[in-house]
Amino acid sequence: MRMSSNYKFMLQLGGLATLLNMLLHLAVAWVLWHDKENVPLWGKASMVSFMFIGGGLAGFIVGYVVTKATRYALLKRWVFPLHWHLKSQTLIDRLPRRIFYRSFMLALSGVLFAFITLLCFKALNLTTLAAPEFLIFISLLAFLLASTVTVMAFYRALGDGTYLRSKMQLIK
Repeated sequence: MRMSSNYKFMLQLGGLATLLNMLLHLAVAWVLWHDKENVPLWGKASMVSFMFIGGGLAGFIVGYVVTKATRYALLKRWVFPLHWHLKSQTLIDRLPRRIFYRSFMLALSGVLFAFITLLCFKALNLTTLAAPEFLIFISLLAFLLASTVTVMAFYRALGDGTYLRSKMQLIK
């Protein structure tokens, strides 16, 4: 059984986005803490500030790039639009239509990832992580964030304008 062109495109785009996001987070974290033994949870150069800033920026950038790439793929007919419109009102359907606002909302999901992680650290009473452990942890967090944002941005971009296109076909 062949894989749908939409799934194939999403996996290729998502794989590239997650790999680049992981490498970028890993590189920045390595530059900041490669000479340190432990990475503190709180403070100016800490896990919290890195996760909030990195999560927000990654959510925005990945959401923006994936939406633009999906819209371009729709124009080139590499992928096909969804055949439903936004009446179901799932979380993805509630993302804004305009790309900047949508990317901002996806950036907030990156900040939410960081907040949930912070709550888990607090529940475990973690105040520091060894630098190598933190590098592994931040790579996994970057992978999860980029893959989640990719799926949300991709499916929302596939649904962009579907309702309007169906109305235009009814008028013709």
